Amino acid sequence: MEEKQVEKISKRSSKFKAFFITSIVLCVFGCFLVFIFLWYGGYVKEFVCNAVKQDSLIWTKSNCVTTTSEQDSTKQFPLEPTIQLGQNINSNEDATVESVVNSTNGSVVGIGLVNTANDSANQIIGSGFVISKSGLIVTNRHVVEDESSKYYIAFKDDTNTVEISSTNIFRDPVNDIALIKIDNNQIPSNVKALVLGDSDNLNLGQTVITIGNPLGKYSGTVTKGIISGLNREVTITKGFFSTQKEIYSDVIQTDAAINPGNSGGPMINLNGEAVGINFATVEGASNLSFALPINRIKSRINELEENGKFRIPYVGVEYKSKVMFINNQTIIGSEIVSVIDKSPAQNAGLLKGDIIVDFNGSSLESETLLSLIQKTTIGSKISMVIYRNNQQKTLEVIIGER
Repeated sequence: MEEKQVEKISKRSSKFKAFFITSIVLCVFGCFLVFIFLWYGGYVKEFVCNAVKQDSLIWTKSNCVTTTSEQDSTKQFPLEPTIQLGQNINSNEDATVESVVNSTNGSVVGIGLVNTANDSANQIIGSGFVISKSGLIVTNRHVVEDESSKYYIAFKDDTNTVEISSTNIFRDPVNDIALIKIDNNQIPSNVKALVLGDSDNLNLGQTVITIGNPLGKYSGTVTKGIISGLNREVTITKGFFSTQKEIYSDVIQTDAAINPGNSGGPMINLNGEAVGINFATVEGASNLSFALPINRIKSRINELEENGKFRIPYVGVEYKSKVMFINNQTIIGSEIVSVIDKSPAQNAGLLKGDIIVDFNGSSLESETLLSLIQKTTIGSKISMVIYRNNQQKTLEVIIGER
């Protein structure tokens, strides 16, 4: 009996020791967790800093700092808003835009279609702008495309309109531009001629202004945006089931709003210079419109003054841009989509599928084929380097006149 009682006491003692040790371990572990929480929560540091004197060793080692009231902190570190309510951060640019619009808006005109039917009113179908007090007005060729129709010009006040003789419209179908010539006394005395800028000196992000007659009824509408892209290629489809395509290269992309009726109006920089001719927008997309570089009209102006007509260099090919990989090198060229019958290109032996990589010594990597052709003298003989079936050939082409 005594042995059994001793055994029971021994077992109870062992269980008590195990329970006691476990409780101590859990208590220590719990205290450790509480200390960690208080330490990382900053409570330990705050207690120590409040318990010791300032500038003591413990104070310094604990990186204690003197707290200030919210009022004192505000005095030491005044918080001022970067932009105050009602402040216009674009005030300088806005003032410049207003000044440019005031000085150029009167130069923009409406291009109207004369309806011959007695029950139909005349209708504004596009825009244009005066570039010379001698009577020159710029617009798009597609605005005055129909040579059998009668057109008129409406100046800003809408009371002064001038009917245009069909013989006084000079069209450039390659570049979609047109010049209209009227008598200088038909231009109101308060209308200024727009200064032509340099479209070869444009930068991405540059602010531009467009003025025109959207939908043919909101005359003198002003929109502002930036140049979103340069050297774009735009394909315009037209005709029955959009079977006809016209490709325009080196055009300017902008996010300024351009709508039907804006075609032919000016794109203006902040110096008040016309740097582009608005001509196209993408349906179903936002802020995606295009303008033709103003430099394209300059040579046409000189031709009109010297010859009384446009003289347009002509090769006779339709093409699209093409990137080739030859001998581990990337080469940009122009792939011929079609060759026009009896054209200089056909006479020189150019074929559909040929890829032009060099035009008279100039690479097509920095300039498009269209711009190189337009810079060439009519009647001159030039060389073209092409690839046909991966074989390089050199052909000679005599530049014609369209």
